[in-house]
Amino acid sequence: MRTLNNILVPVDVMEPSGFFIEYAKMMAEKFGAKITLLYARPPLDRFYDVYLTDDVVAKLKSDAKERALVELNEIAERQLQGIDVSIKIRRGQPQDMILEMTEKGDYDMVIMGTHCRRGVERVLFGSVASRVVRHSTLPVLTIHPDECKR
Repeated sequence: MRTLNNILVPVDVMEPSGFFIEYAKMMAEKFGAKITLLYARPPLDRFYDVYLTDDVVAKLKSDAKERALVELNEIAERQLQGIDVSIKIRRGQPQDMILEMTEKGDYDMVIMGTHCRRGVERVLFGSVASRVVRHSTLPVLTIHPDECKR
């Protein structure tokens, strides 16, 4: 039987995550696994470096990274008590960073949430979760928020 030792849990700190964090905790408790919370910060340089000075851009990046770290630590403290948790922040397209970590890291599974996007919204914004599911060599458990079920 396959074991779970380390579960990768990508989190978008700008979106609610409680609905899938509880599943990650349940799996970690059941198998005695560690959880790695990952936040992949999309590169936004092309949107603001034309209008802002380098020092302002550096400050914005630093502040965003610090806020993400605070959010991830709060998730770990509030929702993952009793679990061995590590936190990673990467800069790049979320699906690329998640897939890179599954290939290079020592992970056994990915657990992530979905957004319930449909139709034009899905076409315009795509789906990080669907790309990860299609391209990951690891098992991926996707969890839909309750509003998807309505």
